[in-house]
Amino acid sequence: MDFPDNLPIAFFMIDSEHRVRWMNHKAREWFAANKAGERRQCYRTQVFGSGFCNICPTARAIENGTVVRYEFSTLTSEGQKKYEVTAIPLPGSTGSPSDVVEMVMDVTKRPVVVQEDDLMAQLEKMAAIGQLAAGVAHELNTPLGTISLISKEIERSLSELHGKREQREAIHEYLADMNGEIARCRMINQDLLDFSQKGMICLMETDLNTLVSKTVEFIIKGARQSVTITRALSAGLPTLMTDPYRFRQVLLNLIKNAVEAVDENGQVEVATYVQDNFACVSISDNGPGITEANLKRIFEPFFTTKPIGKGTGLGLSVSYGILMDLKGEIVIKSKPGKGTRVLIQLPIDYRSAVAKAAQKN
Repeated sequence: MDFPDNLPIAFFMIDSEHRVRWMNHKAREWFAANKAGERRQCYRTQVFGSGFCNICPTARAIENGTVVRYEFSTLTSEGQKKYEVTAIPLPGSTGSPSDVVEMVMDVTKRPVVVQEDDLMAQLEKMAAIGQLAAGVAHELNTPLGTISLISKEIERSLSELHGKREQREAIHEYLADMNGEIARCRMINQDLLDFSQKGMICLMETDLNTLVSKTVEFIIKGARQSVTITRALSAGLPTLMTDPYRFRQVLLNLIKNAVEAVDENGQVEVATYVQDNFACVSISDNGPGITEANLKRIFEPFFTTKPIGKGTGLGLSVSYGILMDLKGEIVIKSKPGKGTRVLIQLPIDYRSAVAKAAQKN
Protein backbone atom coordinates (compact mmCIF):
# COMPACT_ATOMS: atom_id res chain seq x y z
CA MET A 1 0.00 0.00 0.00
CA ASP A 2 2.34 2.76 -1.31
CA PHE A 3 -0.12 5.67 -1.10
CA PRO A 4 -0.15 6.09 2.73
CA ASP A 5 3.59 5.37 2.97
CA ASN A 6 4.38 8.29 0.69
CA LEU A 7 2.58 10.85 2.88
CA PRO A 8 4.05 12.78 5.85
CA ILE A 9 1.16 11.47 7.94
CA ALA A 10 0.93 8.52 10.31
CA PHE A 11 -1.95 6.13 9.58
CA PHE A 12 -3.26 3.51 12.01
CA MET A 13 -6.04 0.92 11.77
CA ILE A 14 -7.35 0.40 15.32
CA ASP A 15 -10.08 -2.01 16.36
CA SER A 16 -12.75 -1.66 19.06
CA GLU A 17 -10.39 -3.31 21.59
CA HIS A 18 -7.85 -0.52 20.94
CA ARG A 19 -5.45 -2.88 19.18
CA VAL A 20 -3.33 -1.57 16.32
CA ARG A 21 -4.10 -3.83 13.33
CA TRP A 22 -2.07 -1.95 10.73
CA MET A 23 0.18 1.10 10.47
CA ASN A 24 2.15 2.83 7.72
CA HIS A 25 5.86 3.68 7.58
CA LYS A 26 5.49 7.13 9.14
CA ALA A 27 3.59 5.65 12.11
CA ARG A 28 6.41 3.21 12.80
CA GLU A 29 8.93 6.05 12.51
CA TRP A 30 7.15 8.39 14.93
CA PHE A 31 5.98 5.74 17.40
CA ALA A 32 8.82 3.24 17.18
CA ALA A 33 7.77 1.22 20.23
CA ASN A 34 4.63 0.04 18.43
CA LYS A 35 4.41 -2.84 15.99
CA ALA A 36 1.09 -3.81 14.46
CA GLY A 37 -0.40 -6.80 16.31
CA GLU A 38 2.22 -6.79 19.10
CA ARG A 39 0.56 -4.37 21.53
CA ARG A 40 -2.91 -4.69 22.95
CA GLN A 41 -3.36 -0.95 23.44
CA CYS A 42 -3.05 1.68 20.74
CA TYR A 43 0.05 3.76 20.05
CA ARG A 44 -0.96 6.52 22.49
CA THR A 45 -0.15 4.22 25.45
CA GLN A 46 3.48 4.86 24.51
CA VAL A 47 2.83 8.58 24.96
CA PHE A 48 0.61 8.57 28.04
CA GLY A 49 1.71 5.36 29.78
CA SER A 50 -0.60 2.49 30.71
CA GLY A 51 -4.35 2.81 30.29
CA PHE A 52 -6.38 4.68 27.67
CA CYS A 53 -6.51 8.43 27.02
CA ASN A 54 -9.01 10.53 28.94
CA ILE A 55 -10.28 11.70 25.56
CA CYS A 56 -10.04 8.69 23.25
CA PRO A 57 -10.82 9.64 19.62
CA THR A 58 -11.13 5.98 18.62
CA ALA A 59 -13.71 5.24 21.32
CA ARG A 60 -15.69 8.37 20.47
CA ALA A 61 -15.60 7.65 16.74
CA ILE A 62 -16.92 4.10 17.29
CA GLU A 63 -19.55 5.21 19.80
CA ASN A 64 -20.92 8.13 17.76
CA GLY A 65 -20.18 6.91 14.24
CA THR A 66 -18.68 10.28 13.31
CA VAL A 67 -15.27 11.73 12.47
CA VAL A 68 -13.48 12.94 15.63
CA ARG A 69 -10.57 15.40 15.78
CA TYR A 70 -8.20 15.67 18.73
CA GLU A 71 -4.79 17.19 19.53
CA PHE A 72 -2.13 16.00 21.96
CA SER A 73 1.43 16.99 22.83
CA THR A 74 4.36 14.87 24.01
CA LEU A 75 8.03 15.34 24.85
CA THR A 76 10.39 13.50 22.48
CA SER A 77 14.15 13.38 21.94
CA GLU A 78 13.64 16.23 19.47
CA GLY A 79 11.76 18.35 21.98
CA GLN A 80 8.03 19.05 22.42
CA LYS A 81 5.87 17.64 19.63
CA LYS A 82 2.26 18.45 18.87
CA TYR A 83 0.06 16.05 16.93
CA GLU A 84 -3.41 16.37 15.45
CA VAL A 85 -5.49 13.17 15.26
CA THR A 86 -8.44 12.58 12.92
CA ALA A 87 -10.33 9.38 13.79
CA ILE A 88 -12.58 8.01 11.02
CA PRO A 89 -15.03 5.16 11.81
CA LEU A 90 -15.33 2.26 9.35
CA PRO A 91 -18.63 0.34 9.10
CA GLY A 92 -18.40 -3.32 10.03
CA SER A 93 -20.43 -6.26 8.72
CA THR A 94 -23.41 -5.23 10.87
CA GLY A 95 -23.31 -1.64 9.64
CA SER A 96 -22.05 -0.27 12.98
CA PRO A 97 -18.44 0.98 13.27
CA SER A 98 -16.01 -1.78 14.24
CA ASP A 99 -12.64 -0.29 13.30
CA VAL A 100 -11.19 3.19 13.08
CA VAL A 101 -8.62 4.71 10.74
CA GLU A 102 -6.60 7.37 12.55
CA MET A 103 -4.59 10.01 10.69
CA VAL A 104 -1.94 11.63 12.84
CA MET A 105 -0.35 14.85 11.59
CA ASP A 106 2.70 16.52 13.12
CA VAL A 107 1.53 20.13 13.54
CA THR A 108 4.45 21.26 15.71
CA LYS A 109 5.78 23.58 13.04
CA ARG A 110 2.43 24.82 11.79
CA PRO A 111 2.65 28.60 11.43
CA VAL A 112 0.68 30.53 14.04
CA VAL A 113 -0.61 32.93 11.39
CA VAL A 114 -2.58 30.94 8.82
CA GLN A 115 -5.60 31.49 6.67
CA GLU A 116 -8.28 29.64 8.65
CA ASP A 117 -10.40 28.86 5.62
CA ASP A 118 -7.43 27.37 3.73
CA LEU A 119 -6.40 25.32 6.75
CA MET A 120 -9.88 23.93 7.33
CA ALA A 121 -10.20 23.09 3.65
CA GLN A 122 -6.98 21.08 3.78
CA LEU A 123 -7.98 19.29 6.99
CA GLU A 124 -11.38 18.39 5.55
CA LYS A 125 -9.74 17.13 2.38
CA MET A 126 -7.30 14.92 4.27
CA ALA A 127 -10.13 13.54 6.42
CA ALA A 128 -12.08 12.85 3.24
CA ILE A 129 -9.17 10.93 1.72
CA GLY A 130 -9.00 8.72 4.79
CA GLN A 131 -12.70 7.90 4.80
CA LEU A 132 -12.92 7.33 1.06
CA ALA A 133 -11.78 3.72 1.59
CA ALA A 134 -14.92 3.03 3.62
CA GLY A 135 -17.05 5.12 1.29
CA VAL A 136 -15.99 3.27 -1.84
CA ALA A 137 -16.71 -0.09 -0.20
CA HIS A 138 -20.29 0.97 0.48
CA GLU A 139 -20.79 2.72 -2.87
CA LEU A 140 -19.74 -0.43 -4.71
CA ASN A 141 -22.36 -2.48 -2.89
CA THR A 142 -25.24 -1.00 -4.88
CA PRO A 143 -23.96 -1.67 -8.41
CA LEU A 144 -22.56 -5.05 -7.40
CA GLY A 145 -25.92 -5.98 -5.90
CA THR A 146 -27.55 -5.00 -9.18
CA ILE A 147 -25.08 -7.19 -11.08
CA SER A 148 -26.02 -10.10 -8.83
CA LEU A 149 -29.74 -9.61 -9.50
CA ILE A 150 -29.14 -9.31 -13.24
CA SER A 151 -27.09 -12.51 -13.18
CA LYS A 152 -30.02 -14.34 -11.59
CA GLU A 153 -32.35 -12.95 -14.24
CA ILE A 154 -29.99 -14.27 -16.94
CA GLU A 155 -30.01 -17.71 -15.35
CA ARG A 156 -33.80 -17.70 -15.17
CA SER A 157 -34.13 -16.57 -18.78
CA LEU A 158 -31.68 -19.19 -20.01
CA SER A 159 -33.71 -21.92 -18.34
CA GLU A 160 -36.76 -20.74 -20.27
CA LEU A 161 -34.98 -19.98 -23.54
CA HIS A 162 -35.81 -22.88 -25.87
CA GLY A 163 -34.91 -20.78 -28.90
CA LYS A 164 -37.37 -17.99 -28.18
CA ARG A 165 -36.34 -14.72 -29.78
CA GLU A 166 -37.89 -12.52 -27.09
CA GLN A 167 -35.87 -14.19 -24.35
CA ARG A 168 -32.65 -13.83 -26.32
CA GLU A 169 -33.29 -10.12 -26.66
CA ALA A 170 -34.00 -9.88 -22.93
CA ILE A 171 -30.66 -11.53 -22.19
CA HIS A 172 -28.88 -8.96 -24.34
CA GLU A 173 -30.58 -6.18 -22.39
CA TYR A 174 -29.56 -7.72 -19.07
CA LEU A 175 -25.97 -8.02 -20.23
CA ALA A 176 -25.96 -4.40 -21.40
CA ASP A 177 -27.18 -3.30 -17.96
CA MET A 178 -24.53 -5.47 -16.32
CA ASN A 179 -21.78 -3.89 -18.40
CA GLY A 180 -23.11 -0.47 -17.50
CA GLU A 181 -22.90 -1.29 -13.80
CA ILE A 182 -19.36 -2.60 -14.18
CA ALA A 183 -18.45 0.70 -15.80
CA ARG A 184 -20.09 2.48 -12.86
CA CYS A 185 -17.91 0.53 -10.41
CA ARG A 186 -14.84 1.66 -12.28
CA MET A 187 -16.10 5.23 -12.27
CA ILE A 188 -16.59 5.18 -8.50
CA ASN A 189 -12.98 4.11 -8.08
CA GLN A 190 -11.96 6.90 -10.41
CA ASP A 191 -13.71 9.32 -8.04
CA LEU A 192 -10.92 8.61 -5.56
CA LEU A 193 -8.60 10.44 -7.92
CA ASP A 194 -11.15 13.03 -8.99
CA PHE A 195 -11.64 14.03 -5.37
CA SER A 196 -8.07 15.36 -5.09
CA GLN A 197 -7.33 16.33 -8.66
CA LYS A 198 -9.16 17.59 -11.72
CA GLY A 199 -11.18 14.88 -13.44
CA MET A 200 -10.71 14.02 -17.09
CA ILE A 201 -13.58 14.83 -19.43
CA CYS A 202 -14.45 12.68 -22.45
CA LEU A 203 -16.61 14.84 -24.69
CA MET A 204 -19.03 13.46 -27.24
CA GLU A 205 -22.35 14.39 -28.78
CA THR A 206 -25.09 13.41 -26.34
CA ASP A 207 -28.86 13.13 -26.67
CA LEU A 208 -30.03 14.31 -23.25
CA ASN A 209 -33.56 12.86 -23.47
CA THR A 210 -32.20 9.43 -24.42
CA LEU A 211 -29.69 9.52 -21.58
CA VAL A 212 -32.35 10.57 -19.05
CA SER A 213 -34.84 7.95 -20.30
CA LYS A 214 -32.34 5.08 -20.11
CA THR A 215 -31.27 6.15 -16.62
CA VAL A 216 -34.88 6.38 -15.40
CA GLU A 217 -35.72 2.98 -16.93
CA PHE A 218 -32.74 1.46 -15.18
CA ILE A 219 -33.75 2.93 -11.80
CA ILE A 220 -37.38 1.81 -12.24
CA LYS A 221 -36.19 -1.82 -12.35
CA GLY A 222 -34.88 -1.57 -8.79
CA ALA A 223 -37.39 0.89 -7.33
CA ARG A 224 -40.25 -0.05 -5.02
CA GLN A 225 -43.43 -0.76 -6.95
CA SER A 226 -45.29 1.80 -4.85
CA VAL A 227 -43.08 4.64 -6.14
CA THR A 228 -44.16 6.32 -9.38
CA ILE A 229 -41.44 7.82 -11.59
CA THR A 230 -42.71 10.00 -14.44
CA ARG A 231 -40.90 11.78 -17.26
CA ALA A 232 -41.67 15.15 -18.84
CA LEU A 233 -39.12 15.41 -21.63
CA SER A 234 -39.16 18.43 -23.94
CA ALA A 235 -39.12 17.61 -27.63
CA GLY A 236 -36.49 19.05 -29.92
CA LEU A 237 -33.70 19.45 -27.37
CA PRO A 238 -30.36 20.29 -29.02
CA THR A 239 -27.58 17.71 -28.96
CA LEU A 240 -25.17 18.36 -26.08
CA MET A 241 -21.38 18.28 -26.27
CA THR A 242 -20.62 16.78 -22.87
CA ASP A 243 -19.43 13.61 -21.11
CA PRO A 244 -22.45 11.24 -21.04
CA TYR A 245 -20.81 8.63 -18.80
CA ARG A 246 -19.97 11.03 -16.00
CA PHE A 247 -23.29 12.86 -16.33
CA ARG A 248 -25.14 9.54 -16.12
CA GLN A 249 -23.53 9.01 -12.72
CA VAL A 250 -24.93 12.38 -11.60
CA LEU A 251 -28.41 11.38 -12.80
CA LEU A 252 -28.18 8.00 -11.08
CA ASN A 253 -27.17 9.59 -7.78
CA LEU A 254 -29.83 12.29 -7.81
CA ILE A 255 -32.79 10.23 -9.08
CA LYS A 256 -31.92 7.40 -6.70
CA ASN A 257 -31.84 9.90 -3.82
CA ALA A 258 -35.31 11.13 -4.78
CA VAL A 259 -36.71 7.59 -4.98
CA GLU A 260 -35.24 6.70 -1.58
CA ALA A 261 -36.58 9.92 -0.03
CA VAL A 262 -40.28 9.35 -0.78
CA ASP A 263 -42.66 7.26 1.29
CA GLU A 264 -45.09 4.63 0.04
CA ASN A 265 -47.06 5.89 -2.99
CA GLY A 266 -44.33 8.51 -3.48
CA GLN A 267 -43.95 10.40 -6.74
CA VAL A 268 -40.78 11.45 -8.57
CA GLU A 269 -40.79 13.52 -11.76
CA VAL A 270 -37.82 13.97 -14.08
CA ALA A 271 -38.16 16.78 -16.62
CA THR A 272 -35.91 18.25 -19.32
CA TYR A 273 -36.00 21.63 -21.03
CA VAL A 274 -33.79 24.39 -22.46
CA GLN A 275 -33.11 27.72 -20.77
CA ASP A 276 -30.81 30.23 -22.48
CA ASN A 277 -27.66 28.29 -23.49
CA PHE A 278 -28.24 25.53 -20.98
CA ALA A 279 -29.94 22.16 -21.11
CA CYS A 280 -31.78 21.59 -17.84
CA VAL A 281 -32.85 18.53 -15.89
CA SER A 282 -35.31 18.93 -13.04
CA ILE A 283 -35.82 16.13 -10.48
CA SER A 284 -38.77 16.67 -8.13
CA ASP A 285 -40.18 14.48 -5.38
CA ASN A 286 -42.98 14.69 -2.81
CA GLY A 287 -40.82 13.37 0.01
CA PRO A 288 -40.37 14.84 3.50
CA GLY A 289 -38.07 17.61 2.31
CA ILE A 290 -34.78 18.87 3.77
CA THR A 291 -34.23 21.22 6.68
CA GLU A 292 -32.46 24.53 6.13
CA ALA A 293 -29.56 23.42 8.34
CA ASN A 294 -29.02 20.25 6.28
CA LEU A 295 -29.35 22.14 2.99
CA LYS A 296 -26.34 24.24 3.97
CA ARG A 297 -24.22 21.11 4.36
CA ILE A 298 -25.69 18.97 1.62
CA PHE A 299 -22.64 19.07 -0.68
CA GLU A 300 -20.11 18.41 2.08
CA PRO A 301 -18.17 15.16 1.53
CA PHE A 302 -19.61 12.34 3.65
CA PHE A 303 -22.44 14.41 5.09
CA THR A 304 -25.48 12.15 5.31
CA THR A 305 -28.61 11.85 7.40
CA LYS A 306 -28.93 8.13 6.66
CA PRO A 307 -28.12 5.48 9.30
CA ILE A 308 -24.56 4.17 9.51
CA GLY A 309 -23.88 1.75 6.67
CA LYS A 310 -26.86 3.02 4.63
CA GLY A 311 -25.14 6.01 3.05
CA THR A 312 -21.70 7.60 2.96
CA GLY A 313 -22.65 11.07 1.77
CA LEU A 314 -20.42 10.68 -1.29
CA GLY A 315 -23.16 10.86 -3.90
CA LEU A 316 -23.95 14.58 -3.83
CA SER A 317 -20.37 15.74 -3.30
CA VAL A 318 -19.15 13.59 -6.20
CA SER A 319 -22.07 14.76 -8.37
CA TYR A 320 -21.24 18.37 -7.53
CA GLY A 321 -17.62 17.81 -8.56
CA ILE A 322 -18.63 16.20 -11.85
CA LEU A 323 -20.98 19.08 -12.69
CA MET A 324 -18.22 21.60 -11.95
CA ASP A 325 -15.93 19.69 -14.33
CA LEU A 326 -18.69 19.82 -16.97
CA LYS A 327 -19.13 23.60 -16.37
CA GLY A 328 -22.64 22.93 -15.12
CA GLU A 329 -24.59 24.04 -12.07
CA ILE A 330 -26.83 22.40 -9.49
CA VAL A 331 -29.44 24.03 -7.25
CA ILE A 332 -31.47 22.21 -4.59
CA LYS A 333 -34.67 23.74 -3.26
CA SER A 334 -36.53 22.08 -0.43
CA LYS A 335 -38.68 22.70 2.63
CA PRO A 336 -39.69 20.22 5.31
CA GLY A 337 -43.00 18.63 4.40
CA LYS A 338 -43.03 20.07 0.87
CA GLY A 339 -40.69 17.81 -1.06
CA THR A 340 -37.46 18.59 -2.89
CA ARG A 341 -36.57 19.90 -6.36
CA VAL A 342 -33.08 19.49 -7.83
CA LEU A 343 -32.23 21.61 -10.87
CA ILE A 344 -29.22 20.71 -13.02
CA GLN A 345 -27.96 22.98 -15.79
CA LEU A 346 -25.44 21.87 -18.40
CA PRO A 347 -23.99 24.08 -21.13
CA ILE A 348 -25.19 22.93 -24.53
CA ASP A 349 -21.65 23.35 -25.84
CA TYR A 350 -18.97 22.54 -23.25
CA ARG A 351 -16.14 24.03 -25.30
CA SER A 352 -17.91 27.36 -25.69
CA ALA A 353 -18.55 27.46 -21.93
CA VAL A 354 -14.86 26.87 -21.23
CA ALA A 355 -13.87 29.63 -23.68
CA LYS A 356 -16.29 32.11 -22.07
CA ALA A 357 -15.01 31.26 -18.60
CA ALA A 358 -11.42 31.85 -19.78
CA GLN A 359 -12.37 35.27 -21.21
CA LYS A 360 -13.91 36.31 -17.88
CA ASN A 361 -10.73 35.36 -16.05
